[in-house]
Amino acid sequence: MKKKQNRKSPEGKAVFLFAIICLFVASSLGAKVVDKTVATVDGEMILMSEYERRAKPVIEEYEKFLTGPDKEIKIKELKDKILEQMIDEKILIQEAKRKKVKVNSKEIQDGIGEIRKRFGTEEEYNQELVRQGLSEGKFREQVKEQLMVIKLIDQEIKAKVVSPTDSEIENFYKQNESEMVEPEQVRARHILIKVDENTDKKKALKRIRDILREVKKGETSFAELAKKYSEGPSAPRGGDLGFFIRGQMVRKFEEAAFALKVGEISDVVETEYGYHIIQCIEKKASEKKSLEEVRDYLRNFIFQKRMEEQYEKWLRTLRDKASITRSEID
Repeated sequence: MKKKQNRKSPEGKAVFLFAIICLFVASSLGAKVVDKTVATVDGEMILMSEYERRAKPVIEEYEKFLTGPDKEIKIKELKDKILEQMIDEKILIQEAKRKKVKVNSKEIQDGIGEIRKRFGTEEEYNQELVRQGLSEGKFREQVKEQLMVIKLIDQEIKAKVVSPTDSEIENFYKQNESEMVEPEQVRARHILIKVDENTDKKKALKRIRDILREVKKGETSFAELAKKYSEGPSAPRGGDLGFFIRGQMVRKFEEAAFALKVGEISDVVETEYGYHIIQCIEKKASEKKSLEEVRDYLRNFIFQKRMEEQYEKWLRTLRDKASITRSEID
């Protein structure tokens, strides 16, 4: 089936999602700001410091892809969207507390454990807590609240949505048969030397060319060289990015990867993230899927779509009942 094509960097562009980890990992304390209230939800405040921690990394990533005269308008729209999502989260946490949703200590500890796994060492995890100005107790409370919201949604939405029948699945397949195609895919490794505004590009280019010469000697595997030299998150995996389809990677990287034959290695490829050397590992041709091949996928897809529709209606109802004030974000 045709997959939804979200553009991302070769390392998987940060996705702006409402999840436990969002509140913890996707934050960065920049220059200290004067705290003020940017919104209230039934008397509970959302402070500028909270908003800045959430918005800064998202906006910085978004700005990399923006050009043209409407750039500032788009950034303003994104800022407003982030604040609205924070308001939604506050509403959901309040509703979970009103409904007396319970989360036990083991569930909280398991949630914290999942987040800890995202860091290489315990020291890195503790440094992130300090960087965010979070005590263990405060972080534990954040995890607890997000688990309460997940349980609330399961209780109020998921448990009430009806699974599609076989007949509904078959009708959906027939109505969307032209979409039941698995697009061409490529699996690639890469070695990345990052480039940003503080990088000496000449030195970075010399370094990647030196690495390319070492790759071409063939004395050491591409995967081992990626582990040794690559500056991207995929380095511990030997630079393996897994399978991806067209539209998921930045254009120059994607064009180079799809042009390679299996086993072939690219020349140096420059993108907005830096300099890459790409190796094609596998390819999958485009293929139409039968009903039986996609039945389980469609069952889940239709169910999730119904859940999203019910969730949006339910959230609008909660918003309508809440007393919300908000400030304009500059």
